Amino acid sequence: MEDKRYMSHMNWQGCKCPKKEEKCCQRKVEKCHCQKEEKCTPRMSSNCRGCICHQLRKLELATTLDIFLSGGISFLGVTFISFDPRNCCAYFLEPGAAAASPLIVDCNKIVAIRRVAVA
Repeated sequence: MEDKRYMSHMNWQGCKCPKKEEKCCQRKVEKCHCQKEEKCTPRMSSNCRGCICHQLRKLELATTLDIFLSGGISFLGVTFISFDPRNCCAYFLEPGAAAASPLIVDCNKIVAIRRVAVA
């Protein structure tokens, strides 16, 4: 009898794909093709799935925003630089800041954002 324990792939996700050649998405945020979704997305922290995190994921770079945090603090007229979905960090630049260091905010701590119309 031949031992094939180490030659077969274990399906730890419990996905029941109709075709054996198809692999399940190892890094899924939303449902992968196994659950009738057409694509898998890059690895992302399971903590940053809120409304604001989703909006920041789609936001264009260099957009001017007003940010309102859960503690009552607000940052008005900041410029969006980037969003890192792996650690939920959103990066902004404050207008007129003496140092060129970015403002880094956890997207889960942001209660509201408002796009500022540029004059």
